Amino acid sequence: MASRLVVVSNRGPFRVKGSGARRHIVRAAGGLVTALDPVLRRRGGVWVSARESEQAIVVDASTEGFELAEVAMTRKLREAFYGPVSNGVLWPTLHSMPATVELGSAPWSSYRDANRAFAQASLQAGGSDAVYWIHDYHLMLVPALLRERAPHARIGWFCHIPWPGPDLFAALPWRDEMLEGLLGADVLGFHTEEFAQQFLDCVARLTDHTIEGLSVRHGSRTTRVVVAPIGVPYGDIQRLAQSPEVLRRTREIRRLISDRTMILGVDRLDYTKGVPERLRAFEGLLRSNPGIRRKVVLVQVMVPSREAVRAYRELKDEVDRMVGDINGRFAITGLVPVHYFYRSLSKEDLYAHYRAADIGLVTPLRDGMNLVAHEYCASRLDDSGVLVLSEFAGAARHLPDALLVNPHDVDQTTGALMRALRMPADEQTERMRSLRAVVEKLDVHGWASRYLEQLEAC
Repeated sequence: MASRLVVVSNRGPFRVKGSGARRHIVRAAGGLVTALDPVLRRRGGVWVSARESEQAIVVDASTEGFELAEVAMTRKLREAFYGPVSNGVLWPTLHSMPATVELGSAPWSSYRDANRAFAQASLQAGGSDAVYWIHDYHLMLVPALLRERAPHARIGWFCHIPWPGPDLFAALPWRDEMLEGLLGADVLGFHTEEFAQQFLDCVARLTDHTIEGLSVRHGSRTTRVVVAPIGVPYGDIQRLAQSPEVLRRTREIRRLISDRTMILGVDRLDYTKGVPERLRAFEGLLRSNPGIRRKVVLVQVMVPSREAVRAYRELKDEVDRMVGDINGRFAITGLVPVHYFYRSLSKEDLYAHYRAADIGLVTPLRDGMNLVAHEYCASRLDDSGVLVLSEFAGAARHLPDALLVNPHDVDQTTGALMRALRMPADEQTERMRSLRAVVEKLDVHGWASRYLEQLEAC
């Protein structure tokens, strides 16, 4: 009988909306939930995450396929752990960007305390012989904390975002504690060979441990480092993309767009996603090709995120201003060049937009993988469409038939958009078939199975 699977992440698969009589539970958005929800539904187990409301979230395990366990923390601890440390320092540093909080002012003790709370809740949910799969940069101390209490448990950790080189990582005052925390795991997973190698370079430079290929020897234990590119639930997307509701909504969107070529961007509000650079590239397309202004439209979906953080509020203000400026200068009566949504879309609406879009524009400045690129390709059931993709997304290592661009080079992105607009149908088909074959191969169920097989073999 397989050991109990315990998935541990900062955020869980559900959110509470409203209050009182209007309080209801909805499925959360985001790449982590997209990846792990179908895995737990298929295998069963328990998902441990932070409690985000005063009342616990309760779901029917017989319906969902898995249980929930929540980590109770004071509001003060959660805000300090999540804001100044995780989002203010670790997120930008691991993305190779300047920290949004001064290192000396970040309350590292809150990160320690929160990780202890996660480890305690995880042990209560799983026991000493469970398989623990911990996720992302919020919880880098949890593997070692679990190892202290459950020395024979199988413990894995997966990094859903990039990992920087040692020159950047070494600037963190807590670098040694983080590395030792991670090395409590049996298996550490990264999306690309680059990220895995940069982690090993950090260990080699900043510790006395021995590197043996893709493994780290420390004391009597060995921690394996694996390259495990994540994917999306390909089969589920196929079914959703051809559902009656998605088809109906796709036709409606195409009717509203008329005969214009639709370019689509879908991002969470974050400075790593390159939305201002993308808007500048689209503006360059309109400015340098006046005859094209009646023929193209950019639909930009930006999902709200971390709005309490000043850097994110400032980014939203910048995007709002840029969209207004582009529309003010290039709109024609009845034709607005940028359609901008600052909200989440339902799954049906999102996939209708994927199906309706002629060009998928995915241009982060830095990204672990970027599942939007995968979702766009998986939804293209007729093998049409062009993916324009940042070379700094992990997905670029696996999707070479996209039009790869440096998002910092606005003119290059503009040129790629023009190339996409002019691409013959047969070339579109050839490229998209190749992209879809890779996305199918990287299916999330296969990703999880391969990772868990390596973890359970420890």
